Amino acid sequence: MIICADDYGMRADIDRAILDLCSRGKLTAVSCMVLFERCTPESLQEIRKNEAKIDLGLHFCLTTEPLALTEPPAGTQLGTFSRLFRRAVLRTLPKREIEILLRWQYDLFVTKAGRRPDYIDGHLHTHQLPVIADVLVQFVSQLPASERPYIRNTRLSTAELRRQGLPAAKAGLIGHFGRRLEQKLRVRGIPTNDGFSGIYDFKDWAKYAEFFPSFTACLPQPNGILVTHPGHDEDWRRAEWETLGRYPGGANRFQR
Repeated sequence: MIICADDYGMRADIDRAILDLCSRGKLTAVSCMVLFERCTPESLQEIRKNEAKIDLGLHFCLTTEPLALTEPPAGTQLGTFSRLFRRAVLRTLPKREIEILLRWQYDLFVTKAGRRPDYIDGHLHTHQLPVIADVLVQFVSQLPASERPYIRNTRLSTAELRRQGLPAAKAGLIGHFGRRLEQKLRVRGIPTNDGFSGIYDFKDWAKYAEFFPSFTACLPQPNGILVTHPGHDEDWRRAEWETLGRYPGGANRFQR
């Protein structure tokens, strides 16, 4: 099982929580939001001090956030999640614009981190939506085989979620798009994870410590991914940080 923390580079409290968990060996993957101005080469050098133990990924973002963003390339724009989702499902997103934004953030990662990402995933899992998933698969397919990152998919078994007593509605929707992406990746021979968990309604943050053992029970595979969002400033992020801090271990890096 891989324990992955999303949103490094978004805010100082999130970065502190992730760096703390890395120093204690609680994480084995960290997704970095390089399009934020505060996600600097210096902050990425801090997380790189742990790269012997963790995978570093590009957290591809296509949505506006209430934070300072690096100016996107001319002719492109970021939008709200609801608008992006609607246009993706209707397949009215401009492929060329998504390609430019993906290349831009990939290059930003390389420039700021001084290395290629080990994997790519999406903020709010938008990398799996129609049109965007096709662009991502094509982009990675064109990279030299030795340089291809693995891609995170969110395929979940709703039957397993129910068997473990976990919430299934939100996870089922996310898993639907994850299953489609996984199929595309397998056809192209692009590395991806086997299994995924960690989805719940953040309003139920008080139950996170109760959910956590069931999340891990869903992932007997070495390449299963448990997604987390640790931080200090919000109740739900703090609950995840505290629970992860108590986790005794047993996580892996991605095995190719």
